[in-house]
Amino acid sequence: MKDSLKMPSASACASAAPSPNAERPVIGILFLLTATTIFPLQDVIIKMLSNTYAVHQVVFLRSAFALPFALIFARLEGPVWPLKIGSWPLQLLRAGAAFTSYMFYYMALAAIGLAETAAITFTTPMFVTLLAVPFLGERVGLFRWFAVCLGLAGVTIIVQPGRTVFEPAAVLALLAAVFYATSIIATRKLGHRTNGGTMTVITILFYLAGGASLGLVFSYLDVSSPHPSFEFLFRGWSTPDPRDWLLLIAIGATSAIGFFSLSQAYRVAEASIVTPFEYTYMPWAVLWGWVFFNALPTATTWVGLLMIIGAGLLILFREAARGRRLVRRRGLGFLRQR
Repeated sequence: MKDSLKMPSASACASAAPSPNAERPVIGILFLLTATTIFPLQDVIIKMLSNTYAVHQVVFLRSAFALPFALIFARLEGPVWPLKIGSWPLQLLRAGAAFTSYMFYYMALAAIGLAETAAITFTTPMFVTLLAVPFLGERVGLFRWFAVCLGLAGVTIIVQPGRTVFEPAAVLALLAAVFYATSIIATRKLGHRTNGGTMTVITILFYLAGGASLGLVFSYLDVSSPHPSFEFLFRGWSTPDPRDWLLLIAIGATSAIGFFSLSQAYRVAEASIVTPFEYTYMPWAVLWGWVFFNALPTATTWVGLLMIIGAGLLILFREAARGRRLVRRRGLGFLRQR
């Protein structure tokens, strides 16, 4: 639902004004489509590894492989040192919320399908709308309230909380959206006091520290769970075999390529043009879920999925029409922080 450098959409601090290079919409769309094709493959690999390794180990190694690329991207935006922090409390809140979001997202992937996990976490714009009222002082009109209700109704249809066998992983995916929305609110509070490169580096360093800390805790605790999501968390670290090292490196590579593609997409085209194409992530999630895991969404999941996508697009187009733009130059979707 993403950290990956795919870091699932958070450089909302970028200027609302279009980039001087924002004049090649077709190229921007192609870059965005490249990202939405690659990122689901990363989720496939993480889901495969969830049966063997711990989620905090995967996050740590993935961040370690991604850090050199993040430093390069940060350098391209300006001097890496001194870091343009802005506000340490907000930076740590943002990084901590993003870390928690992706821990929940990956834990959900261990138990439910790619399409279901992605669909639920695409409710992030709805939670941003809700949180913007108390924390940013924004006024939300009836149109956006309708979109929020529509999206949450879609989640209810997918989760089906009243059914006999309830899947807690669906709640983890929803929590991933809530925490990611929190990171976006922190990003918007930071505003122009920082830049995307600095935020990316700080976030990845937080992921490294968080992953290592959880690894130390669960490597010495004798805890287990029959549920795949929680076993993914409780498991201690282990040494990957050569094949799995290649998969872990592939995660870092897909993160780097996806992040670069997203950065270029929003660099060469306006956000209002390319952001709707973030939802093309969903067909790929469905396809890769079917190819690699022989899993297809149920009819009710399709209904809920379409409601969530519709709600997100309503919010997007409403904000673009009013000129306020929750979507900044680099976009607001769930992909930017994956």
